[in-house]
Amino acid sequence: MRDSDHHLFYCENITGDTITLDSGESNHAVSVLRVRVGDLIQVTDGRGTIYECQCADVRKQSISCNIQNKTVIPRIIPELTLLVGLPDKEHFETILEHATALGVRRVVPLIMDHCRKPWWESWDKLSQRFTSKMIVSMKQCLYPCIPHLDAPVSLGNVIDTCDKPLIVAGQHGKKLSDADISPYKKLTCLIGPPGGMSSGETKLLELRNPLIISVAAARLRTELASAAVCSRIMSAFLCPAAV
Repeated sequence: MRDSDHHLFYCENITGDTITLDSGESNHAVSVLRVRVGDLIQVTDGRGTIYECQCADVRKQSISCNIQNKTVIPRIIPELTLLVGLPDKEHFETILEHATALGVRRVVPLIMDHCRKPWWESWDKLSQRFTSKMIVSMKQCLYPCIPHLDAPVSLGNVIDTCDKPLIVAGQHGKKLSDADISPYKKLTCLIGPPGGMSSGETKLLELRNPLIISVAAARLRTELASAAVCSRIMSAFLCPAAV
């Protein structure tokens, strides 16, 4: 297999010195990437460690490999929690994919007053699909950490448990500066649903003294606003401040 550094495989449970990939990962490795016995591959459990492995037994249904080395990848700073008012299911999946790639630590889907059709009532049936979406994104961006995904909850039930400062996206907010957030290692940002926030939810937030910011001249869709705000927050820590 060529360019093993450009591919990352996933295995949920890694113990001991041997890793066995499931049928989905194995079939992709054999049929698409042409993995053979003796090849080196990279595997992660999504908890921050990359294992360099040598393939010992290669089949489409199962690949067994021996761990040669492991590297613990430092978690991205800050530890960012994303609160997001639930949009349509497909758009929520997009949010999860982007949040994973950006290094968001935790995603909390919010059931808000102006959320639309309650597809989340089937959350238990959909949670594995959402996890799979995050795994695919993790593998593509080569950052071996999957965000923690909470079950849907109301704003009132979660707002007082989140890290401060609380950054809220609003069309008429201020421009976020690095100085607003760079002193913090843990932050929370909130993006409203497509229907916007109700007056009651707005009042609830106002009592928490949020930092209301704007990242675009026009109103953004929930999935785009989520990516824009998270990216802006992360950039304050990834890029050195201009002198």
